[in-house]
Amino acid sequence: MALMSTLSLLKLLPGVGSEFGPSASDLVAHVLSHDRFDSQANAVSPRETFRSVTVDEAMSDEYVFPLGKTGQSIVLSGYRIAAGFLAERAADEWLELAHRARLAQGLPASPQGSEPHLAPDPGEADQLLDRALECVQRMLDPVATHQLITLFETHYRGGREFLRLTWEGLPEDLVPESRRPLVALTAGAGRENREKRDYDPYGLEGTSDYDVARPLAYREKIGPLLFTMTYRHEYPQVDDERLGTAFAVFHEAGTDIVAAAVELKLVKVPPIQSSADLVYVLDTYSGEMLSLALAATEALGPERLCSVFSQHRVIYISMWEVRKPWRGEGLGVALLHQALERLPIDVDGRPNALCVAPEPYQTEMKHFEKLPPVLREELKAPAHRLHQHLTSWLERSKLPVATHFFVPMAKHAGIGSAGENARLIDRIMESEA
Repeated sequence: MALMSTLSLLKLLPGVGSEFGPSASDLVAHVLSHDRFDSQANAVSPRETFRSVTVDEAMSDEYVFPLGKTGQSIVLSGYRIAAGFLAERAADEWLELAHRARLAQGLPASPQGSEPHLAPDPGEADQLLDRALECVQRMLDPVATHQLITLFETHYRGGREFLRLTWEGLPEDLVPESRRPLVALTAGAGRENREKRDYDPYGLEGTSDYDVARPLAYREKIGPLLFTMTYRHEYPQVDDERLGTAFAVFHEAGTDIVAAAVELKLVKVPPIQSSADLVYVLDTYSGEMLSLALAATEALGPERLCSVFSQHRVIYISMWEVRKPWRGEGLGVALLHQALERLPIDVDGRPNALCVAPEPYQTEMKHFEKLPPVLREELKAPAHRLHQHLTSWLERSKLPVATHFFVPMAKHAGIGSAGENARLIDRIMESEA
């Protein structure tokens, strides 16, 4: 079995007939994780800025490529390094398939004793690097003239797939009084005499206007855009409304194209005495809420953490996106403003605390730590502007927000109780023991 001729090595490269493979941003991030080299100066020379640098310019640069664990290195162009990356992935995939093929025949995965080593077709092996370079060119040609920084900007997820309701034709009178815009509530007479609940959460009276399967929603026109918003309880069977989700979108009135979207998590916890209490409670809500507990612990410190979460309903901005054509025009902040004005009033009278993760919402975090420090800082620029703008805006606004705080959510999001989060949880629990 020296030659696995039935397994084509070249067909494992990304391209026609291949169902897997990295994206253009994967390739560029891999290249940028190497030290840039200046041949004229014969020294490592990082770029001072990536503004206006195209993908082709960055990939045409030369970089220091280490030769395994030998301690030696060579200088290669970015395109060559990317080609080596694809070639290595294909070779690893070929070897894995070869091992599976042997196991399917009842043989050990690896050759034993005097058996010849597993090896692909020699002709294909000789062509591998050249064909991988062709794949790199084919993958990067569509974006070669684009500014490199755009590769690491998130693109709007598209459509309205995250929304839980078909809005069209839903009259606003389906929304109970406590779920209507605060403007109407403020203007209404006798508001102070209104009961804390004006719907039957359990449906026991038989006349409930709250339907778990159909979240409450309304739509209205604001300028050239339509504003639509829903709200639902994550645990409708629990009367304390401990976790709610509000979705709000702006979309063009004529085309129904979504221009901006925001998702708010309305979080309530019982009075807590320590950060360990918060971690324990929010871990029972969801993985995202556990990440929020860890990020808030890092940001606020024990004393303020307990005060904020015990005395407020925390409104966490879970998702906040604006389509590229509308970015930079203040549409995202306008949408957040409209959504916050229309949130349901807390039945226990708790004031709102707005929680913002000012990481670059418009930056893909998948490769963030691999990128050069200068590029990371330039990608953070929108977050810094957002932090300053929101702070100024919240101080001037008359929104129903009693306080606000910022959390480093990107460090803790998406990994639940694993890795660094597990160690952080252990430290929190030990410190509170």
